[in-house]
Amino acid sequence: MNTKVAIVTGSNKGIGFEIVKGLCYKYDGAVYLTARNEERGRQAIKQLENLGLKPLFHILDVTNETSVQEFAQYIYKHHSGIDILVNNAGVLDFDKPITSYEDSKKLLDTNFYSLLTISKIIYPLLKDDARVINISSDWGLLSNIRKQNWLDTLIKEDLSLDEILQFIDDFLQAAKNGRNSYISFAGHYGDYKVSKVALSALTFVQQREFNEQGKNVSINCVHPGFIKTDMTNGMGDFSPERGAYAPLFLALEAPQSLKGTFVWHDCHQVNWDD
Repeated sequence: MNTKVAIVTGSNKGIGFEIVKGLCYKYDGAVYLTARNEERGRQAIKQLENLGLKPLFHILDVTNETSVQEFAQYIYKHHSGIDILVNNAGVLDFDKPITSYEDSKKLLDTNFYSLLTISKIIYPLLKDDARVINISSDWGLLSNIRKQNWLDTLIKEDLSLDEILQFIDDFLQAAKNGRNSYISFAGHYGDYKVSKVALSALTFVQQREFNEQGKNVSINCVHPGFIKTDMTNGMGDFSPERGAYAPLFLALEAPQSLKGTFVWHDCHQVNWDD
């Protein structure tokens, strides 16, 4: 029960897989590889076991509240809490720089709305000195947004979750209104940019809430670099292993006092709103 626990969502491949691998090598605790597809998850576990590592597996579909609840119940039953949580699950259709309302909504369900489910169900299991790492992107910087009213709103020190949700609703309405409206909001890949800007903003709001609750939880977001993965059709500057570098720094090496920041792939802090 007292074993330390690290969890990585969406980790059967890509950056998530490499984060699990790095944790297995360096972390003195139980490391959970999670995936929504059990067969692919088990295959990933086998790859790591072949390296002499001992990750644990649990099925987890972050877009399915029942799946999240079942995972939370399992962790509650078998462990005393969560020490490290890496919110890595995410999707992007690199072949669709402009997407329909329906496709935009589906992407946001995975990349953003799922975090609200995790916050509600998983965060109560976080230990008081837990670390949460949200995988963002350079497309998660505020400068990707082209609407001045949202540039002004999202930098407010008292930004609320309701305002972040309104930001997303505003984008979805733009997507519903057609191509020109879509592009005017955040350019090509607007759905992905909006999802990551919203994730970044949520990170800062939740850190403020943890602080107000008197908890020593740290929550940071990180741009892992432009990584060669299936999601980018193999294009990118870095390997998935290199993409795990900064997330692993936040999970294992950063001081606990590093809170509510946006960290670049080389581990230095950047101003999210520049």
